[in-house]
Amino acid sequence: MCSVFFIICYGYMEKLNINEQGNGRYIIITPMRNEIRTVETTIKSLLVQTVLPVKWVILDDGSSDGSEAIVEKYAKEYPWIHLVKIKDRGYDFVGQGVADILNHGLRLLMEMEEEPVEYLVKLDADMGFKEDYFESLIKKFESEPRLGIASGYPYVIKENKQVFERHSAFFPSGTARLYRVRYLNEIGYFKSSVGWDTVDILRMRMRGHLTQICDDLPIHHMRRMGTRQGYINGMIRDGRNNYLTGYIPLFFVLRAIFNGRYYPYVLRTVCMLYGYFSSYFKGLPRAVTDDEYLFHSSLQKKRLLFKDI
Repeated sequence: MCSVFFIICYGYMEKLNINEQGNGRYIIITPMRNEIRTVETTIKSLLVQTVLPVKWVILDDGSSDGSEAIVEKYAKEYPWIHLVKIKDRGYDFVGQGVADILNHGLRLLMEMEEEPVEYLVKLDADMGFKEDYFESLIKKFESEPRLGIASGYPYVIKENKQVFERHSAFFPSGTARLYRVRYLNEIGYFKSSVGWDTVDILRMRMRGHLTQICDDLPIHHMRRMGTRQGYINGMIRDGRNNYLTGYIPLFFVLRAIFNGRYYPYVLRTVCMLYGYFSSYFKGLPRAVTDDEYLFHSSLQKKRLLFKDI
């Protein structure tokens, strides 16, 4: 069993040296905790991919609902699926906990001395996608050498209809991301904080690499974004994450007002504002460096002037 202490410590390491080669091969890391309703659908979506991964490491973060047994069943049949059990911390640690688990997975991959790969995938255990999803993503990377992170466009099913989640064009979904390993090695381990999936985008773009969400690759998110610990908590967390990842006040307030168009409308705006400004007045340390904050600010100022970024 793996110690949470080691997960957290490795989350703060900077150096990352995954064995990399431009060969089109990929490895998947999946954090999982109590996903019995969805994980088998994710596994079945992966098994029929036209391009399979070299390895799929599923990190079980103390599941107690039987999802672990489902993964074990498939791991016995498919040797490239690996279940790694992590000591239960006793609670669901959204945000920072995911980053720490991912970092632990990266360390394990380097210890395994795997054959070189070109890509690494962060995949949630509540996703469904078409059989050519990863082949299609890889083709996008092959056609654009500057591309560092990309994902499909997630949707949820509401009243028997596909409802797409809201993402900016440069912000790939954290649910099923493909990373170019060469560039991932440059930016280092995932930031051990909520908002880690914003920080890695900033680090990529600061180095001149591109990030993209692909609206021609729909992916089914079986749990609505930000609802793992309840709807209200998720909206407050959204505001807090915006503060921690360096949203400037003007841009954030306009974003919160704009989001009031969506259910539950004014309550969404209020929750976001509370999350942001309560963090501001508490003086919580940001998840970004000074340079990353300034870079993020410059991107938002361009967006306020309707300039391309």
